[in-house]
Amino acid sequence: MNGRDGQNDGESKECANEDARSTLAAIVGSLEEVPQFADALDLQIRTLEEFYRLARTIGGNDCRLGPLSVDLLGLERNFFSMLFLAVTRALVTDSTYLPLYAMVNQGMRAWVTACDNLLDDEYKEIFPFELEGQGSRMRSVLTLLLADRVISEYTAREYGDCDLIASVGRISLAALMPSAIQECGEESRPVPVLSPDQLLKTVHQHKTADLFTAPLALPSDLESVESSRLQAAKRAVSSFGLACQILDDLRDMPADIVEGRHNYLVSTIVAEQGDGWLAGLRAEPVAGWESWERFPGKVADARQVANGLFTQAFKDFTAIGLDLNKQVENGIMELMYLLLQVPPERAGC
Repeated sequence: MNGRDGQNDGESKECANEDARSTLAAIVGSLEEVPQFADALDLQIRTLEEFYRLARTIGGNDCRLGPLSVDLLGLERNFFSMLFLAVTRALVTDSTYLPLYAMVNQGMRAWVTACDNLLDDEYKEIFPFELEGQGSRMRSVLTLLLADRVISEYTAREYGDCDLIASVGRISLAALMPSAIQECGEESRPVPVLSPDQLLKTVHQHKTADLFTAPLALPSDLESVESSRLQAAKRAVSSFGLACQILDDLRDMPADIVEGRHNYLVSTIVAEQGDGWLAGLRAEPVAGWESWERFPGKVADARQVANGLFTQAFKDFTAIGLDLNKQVENGIMELMYLLLQVPPERAGC
């Protein structure tokens, strides 16, 4: 999965029609009424505003930034960050480091998006750079550099602890390395098609599930958290990340086939039919078909696997005190289908 929060930027993707937009608005409204989510979202929005304020100060006239768009401040654009902060708060309650965890997570969000831009030769904006020229690669490089400086300056200003500054840099890098190493291995394509189970346990575990546990790396180092609760939190976000990656794979199947990337749906079909059918599909245009139209039965099976992972995540959220009722859980699952652009009514047919 290419990142989080617009780190795909999954939370920023628009829904296809007005009905979906209305559904999205209703779900967002219901989630904003959950107290733990409301508190986490409030912290995330304050963090975003400070993140961009610091970036604008550090960049100065040499690296000018435009204004922060209000569109970046909604729950749908910050769902994953909000979720990570809600989980973190459930583990550490009112720790004085909570603002730091939120800021570091925002930094990782910027780093992952910028790296995805460079790897995929695309550009999803983090900072509204006011630069001459249209080059996107350098904007991604500047995103990496500026985000790193924001985190360092924020930590130094707010906590004034040289050891903490070093720890933040070391721990955040280590937390992102499993995903980075997996992405490195996928640069040579086409990749071998693995069994579905092997794909989930190795590739997608490192590529996405470990990325979802990355926000817990710093609090697990700085705080005294009961081991069983910490492990439950990691299982929860890991399962949630794997579920989202499966939905990503359903949406991205045509492009993944042509580009020779790992894909869960491809693995499930090859496991039954062999890989002879891939050659024909790779010769077709990327656009023009969707996995749920071409392989509705297999998509239905994959959707059930994703839904099972979401359900497991909710059980572990409950174990750490993030107790969500069934209506909220269903709303979250529906929100993921909307944001990741997999129509649930067709994905499950």
